[in-house]
Amino acid sequence: MDKTLKKIWLDTDPGFDDWLTMLLLGSNPDIEWLGVSVATGNAPVDITYDNALRIKANDGLTVPMYRGCEQPLVGEIETAQRILGDTGMPTTGTPLPPGAAGDAPGHAVDALIDAVRAHPGQITILAIAPMTNLATALSKAPDIAGKIVEIILMGGSTDQGNHTAAAEFNIYSDPEAAAQVFQAGIPLRMFGLNLCRQLLVTNVEVARLRTIGTPRALTLAGYLEAYVRIRSADGSVPMPMYDPVVALYLEAPQLFQFQPAHVAVELKGELTRGMTVCEFRVPRRAPINTQVAMLADGPQAIERLMRRLTAVLL
Repeated sequence: MDKTLKKIWLDTDPGFDDWLTMLLLGSNPDIEWLGVSVATGNAPVDITYDNALRIKANDGLTVPMYRGCEQPLVGEIETAQRILGDTGMPTTGTPLPPGAAGDAPGHAVDALIDAVRAHPGQITILAIAPMTNLATALSKAPDIAGKIVEIILMGGSTDQGNHTAAAEFNIYSDPEAAAQVFQAGIPLRMFGLNLCRQLLVTNVEVARLRTIGTPRALTLAGYLEAYVRIRSADGSVPMPMYDPVVALYLEAPQLFQFQPAHVAVELKGELTRGMTVCEFRVPRRAPINTQVAMLADGPQAIERLMRRLTAVLL
């Protein structure tokens, strides 16, 4: 494969918006997608891994998918099933058919370590799940920190949370793991809730998928409709688009603006555990460790997403 292609590893917990991210990556001609590590997040890992295999089979993806960590570094499992249901991927239509019984052998953490060591200084990690797999890999193989080009993550927030008043779900589900990743010295690019709330989908996008008319498009439309209805029973309230933002950034970085900051994760606060504390002030007491996405051309980003989905699903 052309050595100029950007090498990508995806860490995920499917999740409908994870599915959209995978569709974007699978049809991006400018990347070499090396692997997928799946963690507990939206649901326990048995379920998120099953979702990943269903997506892979449904969309003809060829990337190896590895089952990863079952529980956070500290404390009890925190999933989004209270909102997303048992599968972590609700739909108003036909569910995805079963995938293969299994996929790539071995543990996701070991696969990630092996990939980074095999391609030192070449792999960019897209992190759209609780960062348990990443933190575990860094603990097991500290040498890989200096071999990762960048981690582009969907998580955190510069202001309010969504899973709690202060914390975004991916960070809250394993804040110790997130803190370890932010402290690892790896270049980070953070797409938090403050950014994702600028990319909005509605029933209009659901209708666009339905007009494509293919079986895959109709299946995806049912999942998008259920996603839009998270905020309102009839889908009338626009819903932020989260995980695909990292794949959209790879395709169209000109749509996003960043501000450097030192980002730390609150681990002890009774009301603020999992909060990403973003220090933008200059001078700073701590060095810059993250480029924080602040502004997006949201309408253009969603239009690009829909055009790409249309091309994939026809």
